[in-house]
Amino acid sequence: MLPLEHLQTSLARSVLAMEPPIAATLLTAGKADPLARLRIYQNNTRSSLTAVLMAVFPVTVRLVDERFFRYAASEFIRRHPPAESRLARYGAGFPRFLKSIDTLSDMPIVAETARLEWAIAEALDAAWLPPRSLGDYENIELGTSPDVLVQPSLRLIVSHWSILSVWSAHQQGAEADRHSAWARRAERVALWRAGDSIRLVQLDRANFAFLHSLKHGLGLEHAISRALALDPSFDLVSALVRLFGDGLVTDVRIPIHPLAN
Repeated sequence: MLPLEHLQTSLARSVLAMEPPIAATLLTAGKADPLARLRIYQNNTRSSLTAVLMAVFPVTVRLVDERFFRYAASEFIRRHPPAESRLARYGAGFPRFLKSIDTLSDMPIVAETARLEWAIAEALDAAWLPPRSLGDYENIELGTSPDVLVQPSLRLIVSHWSILSVWSAHQQGAEADRHSAWARRAERVALWRAGDSIRLVQLDRANFAFLHSLKHGLGLEHAISRALALDPSFDLVSALVRLFGDGLVTDVRIPIHPLAN
């Protein structure tokens, strides 16, 4: 007789792996076939996890068609079962998994679009903090090099493909051509949670670098330096007005430096 904890672990692995490694003699199901009962749990689990992936990656589903997506999802679930109980966090490795499928080797935009959709899912699951207004800091001088804290939901993505254009083309409710808006061109996308919705914008290199520095806590001075290095005409005032106007700033802190002796 297996210890209960061992039996539970083995049963969970059997269900998630979609394989029946547990011997039938270790399971009881009344007069029913225990392995047949196990297969019911396997099918229900696979169906539930597939539904989660389809909800997270709706545009990806439309790009490859539902039948192929279900096949890919089934393989992903078999090889990468959930590692935690929160289904909202399931699917992080799916875009990378799509890149490994030979059938999609000539369609890299599929995995790239999935990467954007996972970033959207992450942003929706992240905290939303009350934004601050520019007027709250009107007495702060930029020369003090403050640290600008941004919304924790902010995600930044660089792709060699037109992922935002593809995603946007499938948001109109109509059946879009699955190849519509496909183009091999770099797009830099910023997205974040705004209440219960998601904002997505396309950025140039300088503004992307500006936000990237702030997101990683490198300070305003570093962010300005990065942006100006990419575009000497970078407009800091416009960038700050847009940053506050978009509700991305959650706080501005002045570093405290020790007094010199």
